[in-house]
Parts: sequence; structure tokens; C-alpha cells
Amino acid sequence: MKNLIFTISLITTLSTSLYSTTILTAGQREKSDIDYMPSNDVKDTREIPQDLTPFAQQAEYMSAEEQLDYDAKYNEKFFAPWNLNSMNLTEEEKTWQFLFAKKRMYRRYGEVIPKSWFEYEIKNSNFENYDSVDRPAIITKHSDIKLYPTDEEFYYNTNKAGEGFPFDYNQNSSIYVNTPIFVSHYSLDREWVYIQAPFAFGWVKVSNIAFVTPSFKEKFQTGATAVATTDNLNLLDERGERISLIKLGTIFPMKPLSKEYYTARRDKSGYAYLDKVKPQTVNLIARKPIKFNKFNISYIGKQLLGEPYGWGGKLKTRDCSTLTRDFFAPFGIYLPRNSKQQAQSGEYVSLSGLSAQEKEDAILSYGKACRSLLLVPGHVTIYLGQKNGEPIIMHDYWGARLKNGEKHILGRSVITTTKVGKERPDIKERSMLINTIQGLVSF
Repeated sequence: MKNLIFTISLITTLSTSLYSTTILTAGQREKSDIDYMPSNDVKDTREIPQDLTPFAQQAEYMSAEEQLDYDAKYNEKFFAPWNLNSMNLTEEEKTWQFLFAKKRMYRRYGEVIPKSWFEYEIKNSNFENYDSVDRPAIITKHSDIKLYPTDEEFYYNTNKAGEGFPFDYNQNSSIYVNTPIFVSHYSLDREWVYIQAPFAFGWVKVSNIAFVTPSFKEKFQTGATAVATTDNLNLLDERGERISLIKLGTIFPMKPLSKEYYTARRDKSGYAYLDKVKPQTVNLIARKPIKFNKFNISYIGKQLLGEPYGWGGKLKTRDCSTLTRDFFAPFGIYLPRNSKQQAQSGEYVSLSGLSAQEKEDAILSYGKACRSLLLVPGHVTIYLGQKNGEPIIMHDYWGARLKNGEKHILGRSVITTTKVGKERPDIKERSMLINTIQGLVSF
């Protein structure tokens, strides 16, 4: 008998008119160059089973009341862009990306980007018309949020470790279907819109968004929300053609009593309407929040392990903070976009200034299995529990620093200790995670 995702029941209603029915089915992320990046092993990945099941046994359950409280806060933050009247960004927030124009930046294969390219993109950003649209909208296809209104990439020195592909600095974040946004203005070429999402701001393609009316917002927001609990699904139209890839953590409005799910679509006029979503099998989607129990923890974790590392969600993958966001989302816990912001999202314990052994002891004492984050400057991990008296973590990890400045690249989401590569004579010990962890956050 197939185990089912367990959810927390709460009765609400959703009324809407439907145009057609879309289909949600098991799918696959398109293969790209990111799948052929190095993905080496270390002793940890060879000897620690890459499975959350044994660690889920160590997890302390959350009560339904606790999860529903978290979930209410999640929804408040998720829908926040629809409550804006203007973006209200500071001048620094609006234009920080323009600083790249003053640096020596490169194309993927080492070609220096001319200043004229940046001059064009800054002009195309059209900030003279900032806040000229000021309308709520919604994402209708899996999208990228860019720093400049273009798909073109730019990198630091591509000959240095960690400065070439996939570290595209035009890639700010990925954003999922059904995410509420607020639109400030169009690019000069009118191919992009500058948006505020619940967790980031930047440029998204016009073709991937739809404006929402007060009526649509009421229909979408009044009901319960569901969440994709299996990764890399296909959302198909009534003809069987793919509308979008759906990542685990994607939100859908729903009718809980009839278990009917809906998705936002874009009509020919650029406005949003709702279509019914029909899942083709169980465990693809479930009412949010799902119960924080052993089966659900293991199931969600298994979906996320092994995926290639993608800076800012590049090429429909994840980086470290997207992994943590998507792991906790089905349980109704909202996390901001980056590790620095995530440090402020729960009960914080500082580990700064402690020795490696003192940090291990503190993590084992204060960490909650599968409910805590360990924070490193520029990196974040999920504390899973202990194995043989040592803290174990899950993280999307580019690689361990070596003494020569290079990295031993793992390039994927893995389960490890906090001493990745400790068996290697060329590892840079002071750069190991246990020596750079600064704090612990628990939910």
C-alpha cells in the first residue's frame, strides 16, 4: 500500500469560474549544462546514506496548532506583494546592480563584456518610469528573476574557482508558478517587468506574468492553499502540452473538502484566470501545511537530494537557501530568500567565537533534528540530527575549499558532516564548515 502525505485539516471554501482543466503529472527537469558540471564525492557522501529516513526518526514533532500558526505567517508574507501600493525601494536597492558596470565582468567563455553592454541594459531598465505601473500580478510560468532585463549572463573571472558557470550574477533568483507579485514598470523594450516578489525584486519576462483583478485576488486568496510535495512536475494544458515545470514548494489555491486544486493562467489580454488542476497520482500535491512527521520529512527530503547546484535557482535547480526554503515550505514555514535573512526567521543561537568542539557540542545540545538551520557566511544548511555523536547536515553545496584556493566540487544537494573532505590532506581546515558556522536557527 502506498504511503500518503498526511495533512492538517482546516475547512475553508473557494469559489471560482473555470475555463478548462490542467493536468499535474510526474515530470523531469530539462537536462542542461548544469547537469554535466563536476559532482565529486568525499568520505561523507560515500559513507553516510543519502536518505533522510534515519534522521527523521530523531525529529521532534510540531503540534497542529504550532504549524497552523507558522502557516498563517507564511500566507501573510506570501501574499504581501498584493497589499502594496508602490514598491517603495530605496535608491540603493533599485540601483545596486548597476555597480557591476564598474567592474570587469565576463561572458561564460571568458570574453570581457564591454561597458556599452551595461550602458544599454541600464538604459533598458527604464528607472525613469519606476512605479509607473504599480499593479498586482501573478507568476504563470516557472521564471527567473534577473538583475537586468535580459537573459544574457555575466560572470567574474571565469578562470578562478567559484567565479565561472554556474555563478551567473545576472541570476537573482527563480520564482515559481502562482507566486503573487507587484509590478513597478516595464523595461524600455517592454519585454520585461520590474517586480517585487514575496522574497526578492528584479526583472521577470512579461510573457510569464498576468495582471490580477480584485475579483481574482479574492478568489485566489479566500480559499486554502496546497503545495507541490514532489519535485519537477509537469503542468500540462488540456491538449497535453506543457505549461510549466513545477518545483516542490509551489503553491496552489484549493478547495479542501473536494480536494480540488487550481492554477493561475494568462489570457490573451494579459490578465489572470483560474484553471482547475487534476493530479495524475497521489503525493504530487497536498494541503499546506503537511504534518511534520517521520514519513513526510523523509518524503520531502528525498525529493531534494542529489539535484545539481544552481546559483540563484539557475536552470531550474536550487542553491543552498532555495533548498532550505523548499524543504520547509510544505510544513508551512516561510523562509526569506538568502541565508542572512533566514538567520532572522526563528530562535537564534550564536555560535560565533566558539571552538570547533564547542560548536559541535552546542549544535547537539540546541539543534532540533530537521527543524534547525546552521548558518555560515554565504551558506546555509539543515541540521538533520546526529550520527555517532557528530552533527549531520543536508545542504546544496558547491564544494570544499582546498589549500591551493581551488574547491573540491560536490556541486549538488548532499548529506554530510560539518567537516566535508576532512580525510583529504589538501583540505583547508580553517575553511571547513564547522570552523565557519556562525549560528543556529530553530523552528
